[in-house]
Amino acid sequence: MAEFEAFQVNLWCDDVERCAAFFRRLGMPERFRFPSQGEPHQVEVEVAGVRIGLSSARVGGELFGIATTPGENTEVVLWCDDVDGMHRRALEAGGKPLKGPTDSPDGRLRFAWLHDPEGHRVKFVQEHG
Repeated sequence: MAEFEAFQVNLWCDDVERCAAFFRRLGMPERFRFPSQGEPHQVEVEVAGVRIGLSSARVGGELFGIATTPGENTEVVLWCDDVDGMHRRALEAGGKPLKGPTDSPDGRLRFAWLHDPEGHRVKFVQEHG
């Protein structure tokens, strides 16, 4: 039986470079770019051992015949140790506010939502000690 070797999430983007810059400013190093020169079709950043692929919606449609719609139908959840600080950092990096930091009703978690520059929902979550 085949085994899985890695895990990656891809987000479809109108402007791959703008979206990649946002995630790099959050501290996620770039691990892959194609092509290496010019407008990127794919950029991959990494966080906590997981790659996030930022894929050109135009290229997906033109080259692969895949209907793609960038935006809010996807949510990336990032667990961190300081939701308030990460939320501020993300807004400074070009994120658009959606729901500021707040505690869960049971007090176990703190979370906040925003949109990245391409409209994908990003949620930051912190476990209260």
